[in-house]
Amino acid sequence: MTRGTVLPGSGHLDDRQRRIRRSPLLFTTPVALVAVLISMAIWEIARMNLSPAGRDHWPWRFTLLTQEALSSLLAVAIGFVFARAQYARTVRPIVGWDSYVSKENRAMSSSLVWVVRVRNGGMHSAILESVAYHVQPKGERIPAADIQWQGFEDAIATLESLGLRIGKDFDLNALGPGSPLTVAGERSGVHVARLSVAAISLLDNLYVRVRVIDAVGDTHERIVHCLRAAEVEIRSARATDEL
Repeated sequence: MTRGTVLPGSGHLDDRQRRIRRSPLLFTTPVALVAVLISMAIWEIARMNLSPAGRDHWPWRFTLLTQEALSSLLAVAIGFVFARAQYARTVRPIVGWDSYVSKENRAMSSSLVWVVRVRNGGMHSAILESVAYHVQPKGERIPAADIQWQGFEDAIATLESLGLRIGKDFDLNALGPGSPLTVAGERSGVHVARLSVAAISLLDNLYVRVRVIDAVGDTHERIVHCLRAAEVEIRSARATDEL
């Protein structure tokens, strides 16, 4: 079970990309070090404001570093934290998706098929950490806090329980953890799903939760709305074919 948010007025899950975890080694540790050094600097400032006689009594006699060494370490640590933050913005992946109507699908149950691809619009590649699914049949909306995210096999079983046939009415791509999500060009990326007209008619939405790890070890999450605008685009493609 996971907690999520719902976009105001839409009833759908919030699909904005968000950072859900920072690297403990490359973020938490440097920030903790800065906090410790700042505490030590405050201690040394308080000591220096005492009289020489006062500094001879415990606990004011306690000191670890000279002011010069402490100042140098603090400057280096703060510089590292800011440099890391700037670099993290540079390598931050931009996870999105591309969906369109495909008209050449002889194996599927309908000639028009909705195709969804996950894209990385950032400047650097990322690594897939996990992929989860939530099947939302027509008229069965579940509160975001109660959503049960499923694995690949469970998602297929849920779709088949609705009477949909794998390879005919739908096709999901098994995205494995550790796979690279490289920088995408125009209409490229990683294939996520193909859905026939029959599948679209039975589903309110198919959510795919993609989590990736960037070059500095931070984890980012994006929820893909696979059926956003699918019905409208299918109707538009049919109207175009009839002209």
